[in-house]
Amino acid sequence: MQKMMDKMESVLAPLASKIGGNKILKAVSTAFNLIMPLIIIGAIFSLLSTLSIGGYQDFLNSTGIGKILGLVSRFTTDLMALYVVFAVGYAYLRNEGMSGDAIPAGLLSILAFFIMTPLAEVVINDVPTTMLSFDYLGSKGLFTGLLVGLLVGYIYTFIINKGWVIKMPEGVPPTVAKSFSALIPGFVITAFFLIINGVFMFMIGATFSEWFYSIIAAPLSALSGSVITFLVLLLVCQVFWFFGIHGGQVTIPFMMILFMQAGVENQAAFANGQPMTHIVTVGFLFILMLGGAGNTIGLSIDMLLFSKSKRYQSLGKLCILPSLCNINEPVIFGLPIILNPVMAIPFIFVPQITAIIAYFAMNSGLVSLPRIAMGATGTPLLFDGWMIAGISGIILEIVLMLLTVVIYYPFFKVQDNIALKEEQTISE
Repeated sequence: MQKMMDKMESVLAPLASKIGGNKILKAVSTAFNLIMPLIIIGAIFSLLSTLSIGGYQDFLNSTGIGKILGLVSRFTTDLMALYVVFAVGYAYLRNEGMSGDAIPAGLLSILAFFIMTPLAEVVINDVPTTMLSFDYLGSKGLFTGLLVGLLVGYIYTFIINKGWVIKMPEGVPPTVAKSFSALIPGFVITAFFLIINGVFMFMIGATFSEWFYSIIAAPLSALSGSVITFLVLLLVCQVFWFFGIHGGQVTIPFMMILFMQAGVENQAAFANGQPMTHIVTVGFLFILMLGGAGNTIGLSIDMLLFSKSKRYQSLGKLCILPSLCNINEPVIFGLPIILNPVMAIPFIFVPQITAIIAYFAMNSGLVSLPRIAMGATGTPLLFDGWMIAGISGIILEIVLMLLTVVIYYPFFKVQDNIALKEEQTISE
């Protein structure tokens, strides 16, 4: 058994290091962490504007407050691609150690994104007007935003590393010098995206964003709706964690790329009073954290209530509060779960069980679909369930928590009995 574990660790550790150090995945992960406050703010105001409590909606409509609250969702969720493209360009440069150039790269990413975005010709009061629609600034433009931000980051970094910049004399303020050093990368990036979009307009009569969404982004979105894809990524995450490697750092970038668009569409639909259509989103992942990776809230409760050994009695008291906020490093490293063959089965497979139950509960209509694009790490259990799926989300989390208590119990008791015997041996 030990030889097999050593062999798997020798394979997985370098793989995780390679994935975790990948510039593209690292930039995407950093970018979504940067814009998380905007996503959460948009979600909270969506909830405030759509709560159905007594005459609350009548009050919002009669006073006009509902329209005011709706502005927040309009300018967060419906502009998500715009925030993403800046954050990706910014994160790419920052991760490369070029923090001074990160903001110019982010701004150039926005410019490039607008170049690739379709404009609409409309007539308002008999006056021809060019309009930038929200259509490709939200979920439809998310994949284009990711691609544009990464390309801008790569091109900008390449030019800076080559030294192709305008260097100002000594004594020039740093902010002014940085502005001039961004000119050559800016011209190159602008020309690059103008050429690309011009070619698409000439060849197919559509902007790059329209083509990319119809040819690549739409099929990728279809893949993202697959619960099988979600379960595979969840399994990979748990296996990495078992070998002491932060599984979230390996899989979260893929989760964001595949499932964020569906979550943004759900949040936008919820804010506009329209039916939500997606189950598997990043919000779906957050409602299943249940104490952190491995759904270890059940294990923490088992330690707190059923421990016979002093070791796990103390660990249970230490772990319960962090677990209630979905932080489980004390459990993973304190029990420990890492490289522990006794705990391997529940740790790896409990998340699969809870995900399947939650999926069918939502698919059958028993539980509301995820109504916010993503949750916030550290949000207390039950409250995060309410944010993501309302009262039905709270009920779902309670049921799943009880289930994890039951499943973890026999495996924990084996561990507890081992610790108890060790303590008795030492005391004799």
